[in-house]
Amino acid sequence: MNTITIKGEQRTKEKDKVKLIMVFHKTGFCRAKKVIDITGNFKDWDDKRQQFRSNSSENEEKNKCLSELRRKYKKVAETWDQEERIWSPTQWAGCFDFEEKVEQDKMMVKSVYHTIDILIEYFGNKKRIKNGVEVSSYSNVREYKFLKSSLSEFTRQKYNKQLQSFHFNHITKEFLHDYAVFLQLKGAKNGNKGGVIHKLRKLRAVVSYAFNTLKNPNADTGAFAGVENKMKHTKFMPKSIPHSVILQIEKLDKKQFSKIEQFHLDLFLFSFYAGGMCNIDVAYLNWNSVKSEDVIEYERIKICKEARVPLIDKAKAILKKYRGKGYENYVFPVFTHKHITEQQKRDRLERLYYKMGQTLEKVRIKVGYKEKITWNSARGSYITKMLEDGFSASLVAAHAGNSERIISRHYYKAMDESDTKQKMNSNFHG
Repeated sequence: MNTITIKGEQRTKEKDKVKLIMVFHKTGFCRAKKVIDITGNFKDWDDKRQQFRSNSSENEEKNKCLSELRRKYKKVAETWDQEERIWSPTQWAGCFDFEEKVEQDKMMVKSVYHTIDILIEYFGNKKRIKNGVEVSSYSNVREYKFLKSSLSEFTRQKYNKQLQSFHFNHITKEFLHDYAVFLQLKGAKNGNKGGVIHKLRKLRAVVSYAFNTLKNPNADTGAFAGVENKMKHTKFMPKSIPHSVILQIEKLDKKQFSKIEQFHLDLFLFSFYAGGMCNIDVAYLNWNSVKSEDVIEYERIKICKEARVPLIDKAKAILKKYRGKGYENYVFPVFTHKHITEQQKRDRLERLYYKMGQTLEKVRIKVGYKEKITWNSARGSYITKMLEDGFSASLVAAHAGNSERIISRHYYKAMDESDTKQKMNSNFHG
């Protein structure tokens, strides 16, 4: 049996006012209590009838509210019983708490600090299914945490104030200019650029969210006009390596490498053969994405793009080598039974990237290449090779799972000028 009793007590500070408490009871469970946000004169409360005495229109209106509140909770209990749920009075008492919190949050003016926390929580709870695997927006969470930490350090040093006290009316042109200078100076000490571009862009995203979603009239993205030149991306230098170096890597004597290093080489070359597949996509690749003997189709982990690439013989050979060796349905033995949660998988990938870097440095020395080779070098090398061989940018973009603009800007690396001159002389001869 489920019952709701409303009891009245004198308020501690205002003795003439009543504090109303709902008591939730269910047979076999401990009672639960909840204070109601309705009050009135203590002398007007009738504890026996569980309502105010009808001596005024105001009290009659309060009685209607109490009746509606009781009906609202009763309806929830009836629904739960119909669904044959097992529930307690504590759950019953708190069934509307989330809705109340949301409504209260809507009425609050969010500080910059609080707004960043909202975005961290949003992306932390955002789940996506990629190739049958659930992944979160971990990179966004990490970037917003970095931004919050950076802004907190800046406001302490510059203004001697906590970030929690800053609202969006404080995000002025002067604030942004000072923040940009702070980042540049810190970067200079650490031998880098301080992440000026990325952090300013992320902060602008916070301001935009506050204005468009939270409807905060003080959030003004126009303030960023003064630092627009500091937010422009510098010219990106692709990590692509010449195809001649790829051929050298293919011909390396594998006996010079340990078993794990040979595995790293296979992953690197597979990235190149499979349309310049990104390292994280190689790690998460499953056999469902190998549609036939002719094609691989998969959804990129980092972005909402699909890739479709022909399965060439060299890629097939690597797939055949590792068939049955991957955990569960994964193609490559990157993850094991120890890597169940996403956090465990991320930690595993961080270790793999580090070890892969060591192997590729060993490879670089053996082939006599001057520049650094990374796992992502395989992606740019594939894109460059295909474009130079005359394949259309739209086709190469489809293979790589990117737009034509991105592959041209971030991955294509023009050949040496001497080679270009030689080809031009050949093309324009006669």
